[in-house]
Amino acid sequence: MAKDTPRPTPDQLDPQLTALLEGKLAAGTLNELLAILLSRLALAERSAYLDATPEDKANGYYSRSLEAGSLPLSLKVPRTRSGAFRPAVLPPPYQRAFPEHKRELLLGLVANSRSLEAAKDTLRHLGLSVPDSELDRIVAELTQELDLLNTRPVPVDLLALYYDAKYVEIREKDRLRTFTIYTAVGVLTNGLKRVLACCLLPGRESLEGWKQVLKGLLERGLRRVLIAIHDDFPGLLALSKSLFPNADIQLCIVHMERNVGRHLPKQDARSFLRRLKAIKASYDPETAAAQFEDLCHHFQAQAPTFIRSIRSKREHYLAFLHYPDPVRKTFSTTNAVEAINGQLEISRLNSGGYFQSQPLAKAKLAIAITRLESKRWRRPAANLASALTDLNLMFQARFETDATP
Repeated sequence: MAKDTPRPTPDQLDPQLTALLEGKLAAGTLNELLAILLSRLALAERSAYLDATPEDKANGYYSRSLEAGSLPLSLKVPRTRSGAFRPAVLPPPYQRAFPEHKRELLLGLVANSRSLEAAKDTLRHLGLSVPDSELDRIVAELTQELDLLNTRPVPVDLLALYYDAKYVEIREKDRLRTFTIYTAVGVLTNGLKRVLACCLLPGRESLEGWKQVLKGLLERGLRRVLIAIHDDFPGLLALSKSLFPNADIQLCIVHMERNVGRHLPKQDARSFLRRLKAIKASYDPETAAAQFEDLCHHFQAQAPTFIRSIRSKREHYLAFLHYPDPVRKTFSTTNAVEAINGQLEISRLNSGGYFQSQPLAKAKLAIAITRLESKRWRRPAANLASALTDLNLMFQARFETDATP
């Protein structure tokens, strides 16, 4: 097949496969034949999957580069709207043909090196027989995967939705430019955590940025959320109420605790946090609300503006107390997003305090997400698992009226 000939989609492969086998295509090489056969197998898998899962639908194809021994393969992989289907003929995500330990080494280099060139230099110094182009391909695949994550369908129902933002600086030519990473993590009805959005947008955190990300989740299928957890970024609470009117909105209590030290003298801040700790441990939400009101009254003279703000949002700082005890701490903070930000912060520091390019920043984000979802998040956390039945009962009680005629 000539280089300028476009590669057909899998539903066009039968005629070409016949032509290859009959020797009618002059450039019918072994790698093309293998690519066609694998694409046909993947398409057959999707057909069988759709027969067994009629609620899902076909949703085109995406490109995937693989290696069979020394042969490079370029496939058109079929996908579905839900994103739940993945052909068994493919190797695990981000793997092509390298042994696992070598693949992990390459991902580690991408994640922790200052730049892609620095990673390539490390490989050369180690004397490893890995072509420089392989790292380029890995970064391209990781970047594509992050872009796909931000466009594929998301679950209709979530027990919890966490969202938070992080500032980073990325080098563009001879200057550093500020970007914001907007991340949303969902807790599925089976208790698993999944990253639903991780968008790298230019500029500082903004309400318009959050509108783009959160409305994007709704456009991709999200409908019902039991509790949404985020910080008190200006305007975000009102936006959350408008987009998720039936959800409890929890303002991150750790963010509030950090602000206490900025608004109260040191000794008063210690006293405030000591009393707040007792409120967080309260078993009864009504008792906690009364204690929170007393706390605000006690300190209102020292920081009237700050106290007025948190007092007006008391129900959103204490929403977590209406949930089962094992998940109260989990539902009171945005720590689920911090798990990603923490890994990215290590990569940022290893990169000299900023990222060399947008593709490299996206690749490092994709690595952090993949490692979390394939390791720590591959099964529900113990506290979520223990409260899962109660959480799903709460979800059904709140939303079952939606289906009532």
